[in-house]
Amino acid sequence: MNPAALAVALATGTLFQTPGFSAPESALWDPAARVFYVSNVSGRPAAKDGQGWISKLDADGRLLAPRWVGGLHAPKGLALSRGKLFVADIDQVVVIDPAAAAVERRVMVPGAVFLNDAAAAPDGSLFFSDTLGNAIVRLTADGTVKDWVRGEWLEGPNGLRVRGGRLYVAAWGLPAADFSTKVPGRLYWLDLRTKKRFDVSRVPLGNLDGLEPASGGGWLTTDWLAGKLWRVEEKDGAATLLMEGLSGPADLGYDPKRRVIVVPQMNGDEVTGFDQTKLPLKP
Repeated sequence: MNPAALAVALATGTLFQTPGFSAPESALWDPAARVFYVSNVSGRPAAKDGQGWISKLDADGRLLAPRWVGGLHAPKGLALSRGKLFVADIDQVVVIDPAAAAVERRVMVPGAVFLNDAAAAPDGSLFFSDTLGNAIVRLTADGTVKDWVRGEWLEGPNGLRVRGGRLYVAAWGLPAADFSTKVPGRLYWLDLRTKKRFDVSRVPLGNLDGLEPASGGGWLTTDWLAGKLWRVEEKDGAATLLMEGLSGPADLGYDPKRRVIVVPQMNGDEVTGFDQTKLPLKP
């Protein structure tokens, strides 16, 4: 990057813009390996066509392995648990061994319509959102998979994150079955014991996709249709617009130590890194 371009990038909080993807949907930071994994849908989001793959970026956004692991359909959400990478892939969970860079096994999810995001829990279980099915399923540490919650009251669950006995959910909105936008979604959490819902966003916020805890408190989330990156405060649900003009911002990744936000832009076929400390941009 030349000095002039670097100056512009730093002024706008942009750390890198990496091309070479095909409908990138999810980014996940692996602190042990110091890499970002990125899922590429490539074909249609619900097509079982074997065209999807996982890429690998280094900490500074350089593309290390464009097609690190292939043979997936339309991979979306990613989660790490006990040394394995779990991938939401339409109606199955694909388990990847990062050390071997290979698919280890596939777990079918009966009745799943559109598995979207993944979140690991401390007990070794994982949760997966089924946005079009208005459901959240749970994969236990012993490999058992079953519905955890289901119903329109979930508002098209998308982004997931487990923290402190709670499952946080960034919702797309309703009706979810056709990805329409009549009622935007909001950020809320479900008690892992009672499954009771508690709203963080007091009013609908947008067609939410990714979800990561922000350094300094609150949450980072993306609005896929509006092309926006938000920070939402947990205490009162106040939302601060950090970035707009993004092209299909999906399931963001986050390095909390460096405060680097990594946003896959599905419609732009690129992955962009932002410095959280520079956002929102000052006029």
